[in-house]
Amino acid sequence: MKEKTVVIVGAGIAGVSAAQALRENGFKGQIILLSRENTMPYDRPPLSKDALHTSAPHATFLLRDEAFYKTSQIDLRLGAEATAIDAAAHLVTLSDGTQLPYSTLLLATGSRPRTLPLFPYGAPFIHYLRTSLDTQRLRQDMQSLPKGASMVIVGAGIIGLEVAAAATAQGFHVTVIEAGERPLARSGSPLLASFLAAEHTKHGVDIRCQTHIIDVEKGKSGYSLTLSDKSTLAADLIVVGIGVCPEHELGSLAGIEAAPSGISVDAHGRTSIKDIYAAGEVAFHHNVHYGTQRRDETWQHAASHGEHVAKAILGVPDEYSSPGSYWTDQYTFNIQVVGNPLGTSEVVRGNPSDGAFVIFHLNGSVISGITAVNATRELRKLRRLVSNASAVPQDILADPTTDLTDY
Repeated sequence: MKEKTVVIVGAGIAGVSAAQALRENGFKGQIILLSRENTMPYDRPPLSKDALHTSAPHATFLLRDEAFYKTSQIDLRLGAEATAIDAAAHLVTLSDGTQLPYSTLLLATGSRPRTLPLFPYGAPFIHYLRTSLDTQRLRQDMQSLPKGASMVIVGAGIIGLEVAAAATAQGFHVTVIEAGERPLARSGSPLLASFLAAEHTKHGVDIRCQTHIIDVEKGKSGYSLTLSDKSTLAADLIVVGIGVCPEHELGSLAGIEAAPSGISVDAHGRTSIKDIYAAGEVAFHHNVHYGTQRRDETWQHAASHGEHVAKAILGVPDEYSSPGSYWTDQYTFNIQVVGNPLGTSEVVRGNPSDGAFVIFHLNGSVISGITAVNATRELRKLRRLVSNASAVPQDILADPTTDLTDY
């Protein structure tokens, strides 16, 4: 592939990881990495954590420094949005009318926030979090309000709870509205949800589940929200975190097979059109560990899948079998989750009241996932139990003094 050109659409962690993997695995051709944002590619996890606490320069959160792209001979083009694909001619059209020829095209377009009609994106003191600019706007509004101002967060997922923790630390009165039965319904176990809900309550956060907003009125200062239980709630600031949608429209317009879950790809990231691949959050991909098609929305998946698809492009594919993982920081707790945290039962190892413990998530007798709360070192020893789909008696899992090396 010495004279080939790989064009990568999307400069998030999947796109950057793919570009890096192409070079590290011997690709000598041209790599063009397109970012529709005008800023250097950056890490997204800090946007709902550290970036809300600090006005640190953008460079603090960069995925790679400028020297990396130059040294790796990666043609990074900022403010370059792909608007159309001509698959027959192997051309990508940009918003300025430029057409780029490609030998291989990789779509790493990621996701966009789900929005609510009641809360238009960009309206005063209404926020969604996906980009660095989103975080800057939110931080500016937070800084403009006095201590004790009210923030309403719609959605008790990871983003919502991280923002709640950050806002409470800065003196806001925070209410979280969740339509589901509990926080973290898609991403965390019942035990973790209960533990974190209790910690948020200790810090003054009011979490209201099985509740939704039915009306919004803009006042002279702030908003008045009418809830499904007919109560009203005042909000100086509103943050919406109800999940994301895959950015598959560019591919769909070119005739690439896609579903609501994203662009359909095989085990090597190949789409339904020759020479076009997809990686990361946008890809409805095959995972050998789970034996099924799935879509993951985590940083670790995007990084791993970007590298995986890059190798497939080079003709040295490996099996994508990552069980998946994510982390979150809330108050004094670092939480790391590996595998599927939504099993049929759970076993706790350690004492949650001590603030450091492990939860094993079981599907039947098999360990499908592990959640570690302030237990990073322990997780390093245990994560192979998820990869190996190990079965361990529950009394042994629950006993912190037992050695799990042999399982």
